[in-house]
Parts: sequence; C-alpha cells; structure tokens
Amino acid sequence: MAYLKHLYNGSIVSVYELGDSTLIGRHADCNIRVEDATVSSHHARIEKSNDGVWRLIDLGSTNGVFVNGKNVAEIDLESGKEFTLGTHAFEFHIEMPSQLDQTLKIKKSWIPGVYYTE
Repeated sequence: MAYLKHLYNGSIVSVYELGDSTLIGRHADCNIRVEDATVSSHHARIEKSNDGVWRLIDLGSTNGVFVNGKNVAEIDLESGKEFTLGTHAFEFHIEMPSQLDQTLKIKKSWIPGVYYTE
C-alpha cells in the first residue's frame, strides 16, 4: 500500500498509509487532518485508479496544490513526488518505509551543543 510522509520545515511530522481514496484537509472528517489555516477544510484527495495509478486532485482549495512551485489541479503521483498544501509538504511513496526511515535524523552543528534535524 502507498503512503505519504508529512513534512513541516524539513522534518517528518507523520507517515500516513493511504487507502484507495484519501481526503486531506482541516475538517474532522478528513483521513489526513492538517490543523493549519493555510490548508482548506477539504483541500485535496489522493485516489488510486482501477489501473493502479495514484492521482492527486485539488478540491478547489483556497491556496492550491503545488508541485515543483507550480499550482496544479490534478497530477499523477510516482514514488518520491513531493507536493505542498499551504505551508505543509508531503512526499508520496509506493511502499511503506522501514522503521529507520520513519525516525528523524539529528545532526550536530558546528556550534558546540547545538543539534538540528534535516
């Protein structure tokens, strides 16, 4: 089954397993709920077609769906494809990540005692 990595400021917030139709937005009835004013109540949907192609569809959101900096109404998704809804980024993948991929990677900065995530 396919999944989404939810990214915020470059860090993984969550990993979601996708159903055949997954609704993303602020409303409580969304499968993936994003509590952010830049995301519409029912912002976008990811659907799997009968031929196995995954598709991202903007549901008429206020701030749009962006892929590579361009606003898109619909787009086919392949593994590794990133898109943004409001200020949140998502990365689509066909296979579930290993446990290691689901953890944040912490790096040491050149400043003593200061660490950051990538």
